[in-house]
Amino acid sequence: MELMGQGLVLMIAGMGIVYAFLYVLIFVSDWSSRFVSRFEAILPDDKPKKMTRAAMPETPKAGTVQPTVATSGEAVTAPVPGTVLRLTASEGQSVAKGDEILVMDVMKMETPITAPCAGTVSLKVAVMDKVATGDTVAFVS
Repeated sequence: MELMGQGLVLMIAGMGIVYAFLYVLIFVSDWSSRFVSRFEAILPDDKPKKMTRAAMPETPKAGTVQPTVATSGEAVTAPVPGTVLRLTASEGQSVAKGDEILVMDVMKMETPITAPCAGTVSLKVAVMDKVATGDTVAFVS
């Protein structure tokens, strides 16, 4: 019987420690939320805006295909954000309307990007480049 009484005392003491810890945790989180709310007028709510790819100055990357054909003509844009998986058309290649230019990896699915018109391809991306919606990936002139 004495052993059972000691176990009960230890269980109650353990629960007391847990409850004391939870009380301190709640007190600290409540205090910190009041403290932080005082500075909401000083700190701006919105985060600094990230520069989009279109706004960034274009710098050549190592291994990036540089266009040899003039960058005029009809722009081929990315319909969704993703990664360039492979280039099926090469720089300066003649393509017909609807021919596949490149394949993008969009959420683990291959998405083909096709030529909007007949002409010569001028690529603006390389394999494994990340593109956002509306980024120009190639020109067909």
